[in-house]
Amino acid sequence: MTNDGVSQTDRHALDRFVIDRRTLLLAGGAAALATTFAVAGRPASASAACEALVHQDGFATPSAGNWTGRIFDGDSAALAAADLWSDQTLFPPARYAIVPDPAGSGRPVMRFTVPADQTSYRAEIARKQFAPGRYRYGVSHYIPTDYVPYEYGTLLAQWHGFTLPDGRATNPPLALVLDGAPTPAWEFHTYELLPDLTTRLTRHPLPVPVAYGRWNDWTFDISWSTPSTPGRVIITHGGSTVLDISGDNNYHQQWPPYFQTGIYRSSWRTGGYPAQPDLQIYHRGITVHDLTGCAAG
Repeated sequence: MTNDGVSQTDRHALDRFVIDRRTLLLAGGAAALATTFAVAGRPASASAACEALVHQDGFATPSAGNWTGRIFDGDSAALAAADLWSDQTLFPPARYAIVPDPAGSGRPVMRFTVPADQTSYRAEIARKQFAPGRYRYGVSHYIPTDYVPYEYGTLLAQWHGFTLPDGRATNPPLALVLDGAPTPAWEFHTYELLPDLTTRLTRHPLPVPVAYGRWNDWTFDISWSTPSTPGRVIITHGGSTVLDISGDNNYHQQWPPYFQTGIYRSSWRTGGYPAQPDLQIYHRGITVHDLTGCAAG
């Protein structure tokens, strides 16, 4: 069992269907979409003149968000280029619903649901994949006031690597985690790949209180490391920098990690937890900017 409540066996099972079965499409990038969206905050370090929007989705109805896969409970489905995101086209519909902003803005947002049925444990969408470089991911999460804290980690965003040379899967190099009970806290998890191909977790507590009933706006400015060059991750919340770390931040594979967002609570995989309401978290205005041509922040 890893420190975020995810067993290595579970990690292997997860990655086998996401990676080994290749159900998510490979792509080198995407054109900007003409979709109305709610921007999830920006750091001050990047200049608009040097950045390029390579992915966005505001979850309009229908929304042409160019995701490359949807993932749920041991299965996943690739998305064709013409797929539209709506509560009709997503499967299973109960996991992904486009609904009005619970904060009252009137904009559409995506509600992710994981049923508390002792079997379900995830509902995520994924975007593959961008060339090595520097990218800023803008994401925003709304934690309902009736959220039930849980002792193990709930991943809301993760950057996942690929199958290792020996065929094994492993932990995501980077992840945003809502962790702990009775008082949850935000953490950023980084995994280091060791010479024996196991991983070592470092938890980075984020000095941000968990706010219920309002939007938590994040940006992740990620410069991917290479075997010869350290990387960097700068995280902002509400426009303020809350973490700035440097060093190896991926496993130096052919491609940098790909992005997944939604809900992933792997400790629910085996059931046995107390009866409680279904787990629901809202997401809005996801953007990815290519900052590779920008000066370091």
